Amino acid sequence: MDDMVDDDTFLVEVPTDMDVPASSSEHDAKTSKLVQDIRSPEQIVMVGCWLAMKEVSLLLGTIIRKIPLPSNIPSDKSKAGDHFADASDVPSMTTSDVMLDLKQLETIGKHFLEVLLKMKHNGAIDKTRAGFTALCNRLLCSNDPRLCRLTENWMEQLMEKTTAKGQIVDDLLRRSAGIPAAFMALFLSEPEGTPKKLLPRSLRWLIDVASQSLLDPTEANSATSDLCKSLSTKSTQATAAALQLEMDVSQKASKTRDEGVIPTVHAFNVLRAAFNDTNLATDTSGFSAEALIISIRSFSSPYWEVRNSACLAYTALVRRMIGFLNVQKRESARRALTGLEFFHRYPSLHLFLFNELKVATDLLTDASSEHSESNLAKVVHPSLCPMLILLSRLKPSTITSETGDGLDPFLFMPFIRRCSTQSNLRVRVLASRALTGLVSNEKLPVVLLTIASELPCTKEQMKDTRSSSFNTSNGTHVSSFNSIHGMLLQLSSLLDTNCRNLADFSKKDQILGDLIQVLVMCSWIGSPRLCPCPILNASFLRVLDQMLSIARICQMGKNFGIICNFLWELSSECLDIESSHKPSYYDPTAVELYKQAAVSYFSCVFQASKEEGEEVFQISHRFSPPTSNLVQTPKMDNTFVKLPERLVLSMSSPSYEVRHATMKWLLQFLKSTGSVREANDQSSDGVMIVHKWAKTNLQATLMKLLSVENHHKCMNYILRILFTWNLLQFQKLRDQKCPETIYIGGMNCDSVFQFWDKLVSLYELARHTKTQEALICCMGICVKRFAGLFTSYVLSEVEKENAIDCKTDELEKWTHLYECISYFVSLIKQLSAASEPVNMRKAAAESMVVSGLLEQAELIGSSVVCNYMPSESPRSCFEPNEAINMFADEILDIWFTCIGLLEDEDVGLRQRLAMDVQKCFASSRFGKGFLASVVPSQVEKVIESCFEFLSLVFGHWIGYFDYLMRWVFSAGTCVASGGDLVRLVFDKEIDNHHEEKLLICQICSWLNEFLQHWRMRFCQQLVSFANDHIGKQRGVNWVGGVGNHKDAFLPLYANMLGFHALSNCVFIRGGITDDGSLLSDVVKLGETIDPFLRNPLIRNLYLLVVKSHERMVSASTDHLIPKSSGDDSIWEGFDPYFLIR
Repeated sequence: MDDMVDDDTFLVEVPTDMDVPASSSEHDAKTSKLVQDIRSPEQIVMVGCWLAMKEVSLLLGTIIRKIPLPSNIPSDKSKAGDHFADASDVPSMTTSDVMLDLKQLETIGKHFLEVLLKMKHNGAIDKTRAGFTALCNRLLCSNDPRLCRLTENWMEQLMEKTTAKGQIVDDLLRRSAGIPAAFMALFLSEPEGTPKKLLPRSLRWLIDVASQSLLDPTEANSATSDLCKSLSTKSTQATAAALQLEMDVSQKASKTRDEGVIPTVHAFNVLRAAFNDTNLATDTSGFSAEALIISIRSFSSPYWEVRNSACLAYTALVRRMIGFLNVQKRESARRALTGLEFFHRYPSLHLFLFNELKVATDLLTDASSEHSESNLAKVVHPSLCPMLILLSRLKPSTITSETGDGLDPFLFMPFIRRCSTQSNLRVRVLASRALTGLVSNEKLPVVLLTIASELPCTKEQMKDTRSSSFNTSNGTHVSSFNSIHGMLLQLSSLLDTNCRNLADFSKKDQILGDLIQVLVMCSWIGSPRLCPCPILNASFLRVLDQMLSIARICQMGKNFGIICNFLWELSSECLDIESSHKPSYYDPTAVELYKQAAVSYFSCVFQASKEEGEEVFQISHRFSPPTSNLVQTPKMDNTFVKLPERLVLSMSSPSYEVRHATMKWLLQFLKSTGSVREANDQSSDGVMIVHKWAKTNLQATLMKLLSVENHHKCMNYILRILFTWNLLQFQKLRDQKCPETIYIGGMNCDSVFQFWDKLVSLYELARHTKTQEALICCMGICVKRFAGLFTSYVLSEVEKENAIDCKTDELEKWTHLYECISYFVSLIKQLSAASEPVNMRKAAAESMVVSGLLEQAELIGSSVVCNYMPSESPRSCFEPNEAINMFADEILDIWFTCIGLLEDEDVGLRQRLAMDVQKCFASSRFGKGFLASVVPSQVEKVIESCFEFLSLVFGHWIGYFDYLMRWVFSAGTCVASGGDLVRLVFDKEIDNHHEEKLLICQICSWLNEFLQHWRMRFCQQLVSFANDHIGKQRGVNWVGGVGNHKDAFLPLYANMLGFHALSNCVFIRGGITDDGSLLSDVVKLGETIDPFLRNPLIRNLYLLVVKSHERMVSASTDHLIPKSSGDDSIWEGFDPYFLIR
């Protein structure tokens, strides 16, 4: 079957017409057509094969669960009447009751094993494992020892297959294919509550197999030699095929491995599957430590296959023993253990790690002394990185272990510290993270001061001791750049993880006070003019930045001012060099330094929390007024004057990283400080200066940067800053607004048009989704300004009570305004479709709310003109005399788009939009009768309130009811006319399963019961759809009846509901005097939908239509009801609007 897949080589043998000459292009076209024609049957056969195997396995598993098993009663005891089996457990069956005997059960088990060991398709393997599990579980639950022994025999056969000799690389088959599945079936089949036999035995055997390749690493390649000899012997017997045989020998030799390598890979793959399964977590916990040791040791294997499988098993073991890793916070959210708990739970790991770390770090020391940095593969021990990763996942302990405790994780400290001299950067980073779980809270102050005191205090000391080596035994201070960087990384990790999580604020402040006194003496490391290594400069600034962050949250902090001044001076020096120095080449280390300098510089003014998506950020005055006062020293006040200049320089820096860091800080700054009142900002002079500059310069500066920015991430931040800034200004109350503030709401119309055109052009060129989302939100801000101008224009013209007559330039202006609004509404409708990504729909919803078009409904609702019938086709151009109605059409479009998003499948989008919509209700003059600004338990209530609100605003306008009927009419045509009724296996499903179109149809029809001009259209569409649907289902006997088909119910019920509502409108208004025309419509309708009346809802609705016409014409309508419909009585209490009443 594998040889058949994607094998097109046999197409050369397909006969072609050789008499007719053909060009190469024609030949290629024919060949391509033949490939397409022949490949399709091949794929059908292949898919059919694995589907058949899957279904056979599931069928056998189902049969095994249901049928009785052979009796467990021996013949001699049966005669004596010794029935020791409980009838409630496994019923005793006579020979005649048994459907499968012992031999047949054994055959089924061998079939499962054969499929698992030979099949390559994951789906078939998974379903076969389910069937094999059912079989083994049923046998193990039996008290017949013959049945129980079958599973043991299969286990032995599986072990023999796993360790079979002569296996090559092709036998691995993607993580050993079905071998782990077969073992897992046996493991999971053992009954709960009983002692496990198969699992412990198998795990012990698997660990032994995995460790065999480590026992004698210098074993000769005897298997390879034997294979070559055998191939050589065979080659002498077939001299005619010598060349082909040599190729086979070369191919097989490249896939052979030493004996035991492939079984080792199989064993690791089975161990990975066993430790990954949550159901086996308790039973496998006793083998975790030993399996982890074998996995770490196997990283030294010379074979890639062993190292790869050992890495997978190692990952599963770490996840099972410590928990999943939160990548953002660098911690295990669940089942996280401290170092003390971990090594007391797995004591054997402590001795192993101690010995392995000793060997690995001794190798580092030897490599450093011999200056062998050129060969890093020999310097870094294979076990070092996995051990450091394991230690980095442990939490710091709150208490110190007892004196003399042999399992104290702090005993690893010298080895981890020694890793700081490693020239490999990744090893230094891992060593710094591994240190956090070894240091308890009680030892933290001493460790921090010890590491900091080993930093060289002067540059001269660095030069004098450059050749000295690290020696922890005699306390010699290290002085190489690698050593300094390693110590700075360790300080950073200990501060960020251990010190930050201390509960005692006074202890935090004491640690920071002692540490800053030592670091001030080493200030040359953070100065680019004194230390020529940008990596060291950035690491030193990062340490100070973390200290500042910790000091900011200390309630009685005394060191905030000292740290802030120190960090401000060093970061300013770095940024001055960045602005004055223009390197001739790209230096990533210098770029990282300038980025860290920008982050640290602006952190002295305001520091955001580490959570990027968090809306509430940390400000110094929120925690402690004394801490904030430390910032307001005369020296800092003079420096803050240059803050706006530095902000502009950093946002226009040639380095993308600096721009990105600065704009990210500015966005967080505006989100947190822009919404507080001016009086509360007095605690920080830096915040005051930034706000004062932003009022008059931020909008213009960002507009200039937007026109020259070419990096999509920076462009995204510029747009988000513009959106946040303008939204904050629009949300301010009128008495809080400053007349000097420059934002879109205060700009003239031409300037807003220029900004709008820029946004539209960027949107058409943008290829990144986040940039498009930010552009959509900024468009909403512009439309908010456009909507205000256009509303004031149309209302002023309505007050004049005459035809609109304006100059050409003014007409162009208002036409452009309307076109911008219309473009925005169309774009929001397009991006609100269920097929769009959820983040794009969220951006469309946010922009819709921000645009203010929802609120405009109340302002223009009373001014719409009702002296014309709405047109079925949209207007192609702006008509001044109908400006108010055209604007109302756009507002209705945006409202119905909002209603559609309230039925979105994303819960967060629905709830947030429901909250914003309710705020529109609360701010209107109708607000007292609507919901409070709290999201209800069901958003459907908000949808009903939307229709109620729109009916109050536009209830007098015929265009509103025309819009309602269009909605129902579109729902009645939601199914495409082409195609058939049978759904294929891989047909595309609907995009939004949460949407309930029938609810909207019922609301719209209920609101339109007094309209009449749509009645005939609904009748025609209903008849047309019924005829088309009946034509499709000819020859197909739908089990539930064609009326219950999912593609038929909604269009039929929606169209008939509209027909029913509008028929009542006709009866009330008396618009049609010809009773015959009414009855003819019903007769035609009944004859057409007769096959659909088996659906009770459609039938009851049709009977309501018939009864209403009976009352109208005062005549019997028995002939209108088809005979095949059965009883002509309507359900008691049936309501056609059953979803809303």
